[in-house]
Amino acid sequence: MRYVLSLPFMMHPLNPIFLTQEAVAEVARAAETAGFEAVAVTEHPIPFDPWLEGGGHDALDPFVALSFAAAATTRLKLLTNLTVVPYRNPFMLAKAAATLDRLSNGRLILGCGTGYLKEEFDAIGVDFEERNALFDESLEVLRKTWKAESVTHRGLHFEAPGNTANPAPAQSPIPIWIGGNSKLSRRRAAEKAEGWMPIPNPRALGSRRRTVHVDDLDDLREILSYMLDHARSIGRRDPIDVFFPALGGASAEGIDAAIHTAYLDELAEIGVNWALAPVGGSNLEAIVDAIAWYGREVIDRTT
Repeated sequence: MRYVLSLPFMMHPLNPIFLTQEAVAEVARAAETAGFEAVAVTEHPIPFDPWLEGGGHDALDPFVALSFAAAATTRLKLLTNLTVVPYRNPFMLAKAAATLDRLSNGRLILGCGTGYLKEEFDAIGVDFEERNALFDESLEVLRKTWKAESVTHRGLHFEAPGNTANPAPAQSPIPIWIGGNSKLSRRRAAEKAEGWMPIPNPRALGSRRRTVHVDDLDDLREILSYMLDHARSIGRRDPIDVFFPALGGASAEGIDAAIHTAYLDELAEIGVNWALAPVGGSNLEAIVDAIAWYGREVIDRTT
């Protein structure tokens, strides 16, 4: 199992004590020291107020925030968890990703999703009904652009008659992980990506996230089997990374290490090989201590 720490920006309102260069550097270095493989930042550039009031969260720009984490570390991978691909022109997304990957010496994992918050699409000026077409188009354009060769492409809303983006990323190509529980997301991951990022989606939330419900590990096992079966049906031989939040044994009071590690064993048995750790804290000292504890009590004992 490989472990990912979400940088402490998924909250509403954002806590200003975490919004400094020094805080990002300290948390990232603590994660690297504790044995985490990656840090992650999500994306919501202009979320809908009622969504925020109903339990949503603010966010920093993932590429900017992860660049500060990269500058403070040497080994830690940088995961967008996830960037909403249709929000951006694909050439602009390719440039941001290639720049971060190049300057971090090849540490970016581009977690990608189609998005689900219609009011955010409306604010950005992107047609919500086009999100799937825009997503598929962007994956094709990203792969072409990262080669640092001339690109000819007619898109839904743009045309490149012969354009080149330099420099190429350090990785060839940057690994893409596709988020979402739907059959379409699973097929995309099997056909077009290096990884898949399902999410817990309790039935109690209804259709809020616009994707398939995942209440428990039986649900996860079922949807993962579909993805792997599809990969085999198209002749795929390359392994597919699977990333999932490891919430078992975690509560508001803390983490029960025994229950949590047993849950991680179950995830590994299903086929998950990257776990998002349920580590947090209300202040910088608390989160650094929690990261160190997780390294000693979980990572050191399961890797």
